[in-house]
Amino acid sequence: MNTKLFTNVVMVNSSADMVKKVLANPQQMLQWVPEVSTVAKGDAGFTIKRNKTALNQSEFIQVESNNNQIIYTSTQGRLEYQLIFSLSEENKSTVIQEELYIPDTAGKHLPVQLLAPIAKHAFHTNLVNLASLVEMLTATEA
Repeated sequence: MNTKLFTNVVMVNSSADMVKKVLANPQQMLQWVPEVSTVAKGDAGFTIKRNKTALNQSEFIQVESNNNQIIYTSTQGRLEYQLIFSLSEENKSTVIQEELYIPDTAGKHLPVQLLAPIAKHAFHTNLVNLASLVEMLTATEA
């Protein structure tokens, strides 16, 4: 069973299709997550490495895409998690909602209550970076 740690929301002046295109390719993380130094594509997913000290210095991410969601499932790091991006279009903009879920057992190994606000802020910063990247890509395609 998983527990929701937090939710972040941002609006982007772009289509949901453009957001999906960026999120479905974790190699794009190099452009919107400053701590990520390498993204290596493998047969079953992506190995992510960070150049700064982080809870997950290295992790393996699998990407799942359906109608209005992109799901990142992270394993092989200190904290396994599932990051769900839900997209909804409003006028000519897209609302991106991200929710971070962690296994119920994570609290036994890590001070989850202390980490939650720090993680929420860091993920929100990255979400804002994602929105900026998507808007820039949208402008260059116009």
